[in-house]
Amino acid sequence: MTLFHPLDIKAQPVFSSFSHFVDCQLMNYSFVVLFLYRNVCQVHYAICNNYLLIKATRNEEEYYMFPMGDGNLPLLLDKIALETLSAGKPARFYQFCNDFAPLLLQWSEEFCEKTGKHYQVTSVRNDFEYIYSSKNLANLEGHLLKPKRNQINSFTKNNNWNFTHISKENIEKAKQFNALWDEKRTEEEVSSLLKENIALEEAFAHFFELKMEGIMLLVEEKIVAFAIGFPLNDDTFLVLFEKAERNCKGAYTMINKLFANEISKKYTYINRAEDAGDEGLRKAKLSYQPEYLIEVNELVVY
Repeated sequence: MTLFHPLDIKAQPVFSSFSHFVDCQLMNYSFVVLFLYRNVCQVHYAICNNYLLIKATRNEEEYYMFPMGDGNLPLLLDKIALETLSAGKPARFYQFCNDFAPLLLQWSEEFCEKTGKHYQVTSVRNDFEYIYSSKNLANLEGHLLKPKRNQINSFTKNNNWNFTHISKENIEKAKQFNALWDEKRTEEEVSSLLKENIALEEAFAHFFELKMEGIMLLVEEKIVAFAIGFPLNDDTFLVLFEKAERNCKGAYTMINKLFANEISKKYTYINRAEDAGDEGLRKAKLSYQPEYLIEVNELVVY
């Protein structure tokens, strides 16, 4: 059996030595995201046949991500599938984009033909990731984004505001704001945001170690919003966390624009993650006119 280890901070150099084999804009192929959600999703890793394997849990189902490495991929996939099926569980490959789909489909057809098993591929719309032009998010130009510009104009007109980068000197203020924000959550929000907040607490704890970046929006020197993220690759920055005071009209739009302006100085694209099937969040993400959505798929062999 393949020996998997719990993901910890010491695995970052190992991960870095393999990550270039899967250079995509999906956030879950970054060490930072996997590390922050390692306890929430029970993330484990293994080195096998010159590949890095990531195993995690989603909706109480164990799955594998697309292997990172260079070698005999079909042989490796055979090994994963046979080990998993022999344990009485379906072999699930999740969080792979269309770039990887042909390789997995070819393997699954050949594997099922020789083993008598079956496979199914599903497009998981709730986990599609939203990719934006960083300059478009920063400038908010065009007719479709006029409502956003109006919100920005109203915010700047009615508030004495400024913003600052998160630093070692002020990160405690961001933590305090987050704690107060959590206290005001509704019962409906508690369950949906629990996993995110566990990851956010990890982000605060390892912020500088993981080379994360963020800004805070202040009104009358009081924090009303923050945004946190990190580079996914040379041209894409991931905005992973964003929170704003509910009663401060326009704060979400303002922090979005300000962070995009900072990001656009170095990066062409911004990944603003998925909508998790939340209709309100989906509507909000689409209203910012993404350049495209990255389709996310699941392959199950049973």
